[in-house]
Amino acid sequence: MKQVSLNAELRTECGKSAVKKLRREGLIPAILYGHKKESIPLSLSSLLLNRIMTDEAIESTLIDLTIKAGEKEEKKTVVLKDIQVGPVKRNYLHVDFYEVDMSEKIVVPISIHLIGKAKGVEAGGILQQIKREVEVKCLPSKIPGRFEIDVSNLEIGDSIHLGGISLDEGVEILEDLSLVVAAVSTPTVMKEAEEEEMGIEENRGEEG
Repeated sequence: MKQVSLNAELRTECGKSAVKKLRREGLIPAILYGHKKESIPLSLSSLLLNRIMTDEAIESTLIDLTIKAGEKEEKKTVVLKDIQVGPVKRNYLHVDFYEVDMSEKIVVPISIHLIGKAKGVEAGGILQQIKREVEVKCLPSKIPGRFEIDVSNLEIGDSIHLGGISLDEGVEILEDLSLVVAAVSTPTVMKEAEEEEMGIEENRGEEG
């Protein structure tokens, strides 16, 4: 389980004009919500958000969020639920945080990373990664950082499925376990050569 810290401030003004003012000041509007909890409007520094967004596993990372309201501070444990990005500048426009209950299971996406060099690649095959993340359900304290799959023993024609991922106790994959994560395929050129050779042999057989 990975955790990072982030500061935010309670937002007292809402509406388009208030949001535009925030963005001019280098702040990003945000909202915090949770199961059976009222939504709380927030604002946070774009610089601080950019800093944590460099982590590719941020969507599966617990965030210790400190909310300032005047001289008061309140701490919440949250996850990043959604983030809106500008279509042109690709700047962050709005963030949704979800407050977690450490005793209740949540659904989070976990990234999948392949490690090792497949035997099939050394033999001329091509390694293809079909799935790069998978949704899991678990307690917040059990959230995996990421899944690492060793592809070293994959030969040409071999594949690894979601069911082959090793899981810690209490972690459940919510997708079809028969889905292919990675496979080593025969290069197109090699396939065409084999098909051409088979065609020649068939023609010889017909002529004979």
